[in-house]
Amino acid sequence: MKYVKRIFLPFILMAIVMTLYQVIKFYLLQGHYTIWESHIMTIVFSSLLATSVSLALSNWTEKIEKRKVEVELREARLRTLQATMHTVQHIVNNFLNCVMLIRFEAEEDGAISKDSLEKLEAKIQEVSKQLVEIGELDDPGNSEEFRKFFPPKK
Repeated sequence: MKYVKRIFLPFILMAIVMTLYQVIKFYLLQGHYTIWESHIMTIVFSSLLATSVSLALSNWTEKIEKRKVEVELREARLRTLQATMHTVQHIVNNFLNCVMLIRFEAEEDGAISKDSLEKLEAKIQEVSKQLVEIGELDDPGNSEEFRKFFPPKK
């Protein structure tokens, strides 16, 4: 049904426009023209009409393509943001797990060992380095660049 409308509607509209054109042409010029003059006027009118419709459709198509590119760009930015947030969440959660282990040690022993403090300092340095690396990614839209922040799957 959709295709019938797409074919039939332009046919009907064009038939109406051309009929109106022929009637207006006949009454305005009162039939004082040769058959070839009539043909030439119809050819020029039809060509102008077709050109106008073509330009309108071309502009409409360009707008649709531009919107499509904008939507694709927005979707790519969203995917990049999601990958970045997922990676930052992973890094921060790993750090918080380390802090919780130290907290458990402090609650259990009443103190924090020097070894745990060194591990915490190393973890802080690692997290800081990873967050800087995320900010310096060459192509954040490429999800492969985020893989280095996650342990390999076995």
